[in-house]
Amino acid sequence: MKKTTAQQKYAWLPEPPMDVSAHYSLGNYEFSRVSAQIAKKYLDREANLKRAWTRICTHMPETTTSHAPLDILEFSTAHGAMLELWRALGHNAVGTDYCVPEEYRRTYKKLSPDAAVFETEHNQPLADVKPGWVYQPIIESLGCDVRLFNARETPYPFEDKSFDYVCCYQAIEAYADPADWARIVDEFCRIARRAVVIGFNPPPLRADDRQGWDATTEAWEKLRRYKRNGFSNVFFEFEETNRGYHPSACKLIFDAS
Repeated sequence: MKKTTAQQKYAWLPEPPMDVSAHYSLGNYEFSRVSAQIAKKYLDREANLKRAWTRICTHMPETTTSHAPLDILEFSTAHGAMLELWRALGHNAVGTDYCVPEEYRRTYKKLSPDAAVFETEHNQPLADVKPGWVYQPIIESLGCDVRLFNARETPYPFEDKSFDYVCCYQAIEAYADPADWARIVDEFCRIARRAVVIGFNPPPLRADDRQGWDATTEAWEKLRRYKRNGFSNVFFEFEETNRGYHPSACKLIFDAS
């Protein structure tokens, strides 16, 4: 999503259920531990929360008005902004993440030592360092519930129909090749009771990657027509990015009848 588009969408939304202006409290961690592993833009808590609130209000608005606590599972939660917001709404929110092997980790330009995110210490207990869990400092500082496993491998460690909502934003491409997305989506539907929301990355970067474009397009079309496991697609969103106009999200709803 273009930055200006995201800002315009957020301006139309109701106020989020918490203060989004506060920084992360990461003073408990070595500066080098955080600054070398997490992209600077994802240390901006306000931007993370605004992006997450836009997604929630757009794709799962019913979770913002439910008076009863909901069980919600987010795959590849990263910095945990969605979990923060759902927790503030009174829901039971769980995330997942993956410990990336060292050879696949990216190194980022270090931030200035006086970066605001390091100004204060948090009150959460420090756990043993999990090598490869990039967002561990943020998740622990927030006290969020995040389970670690490799989402390329199914079945997932959750019981059937154990969450009301399951969502996965811009990660299914890392879980499986497009031709194998159905296996992942079937797992989401096995776990969910009410709905599954999937957000997509932009299509392959190179316009000459015809095979990659065709495979991704076919996978999108299968999801648009998805009707299995009691779920059917009811929502298919499109957006414009620097890679053109393409699908960005879909929503599958369970029909008990």
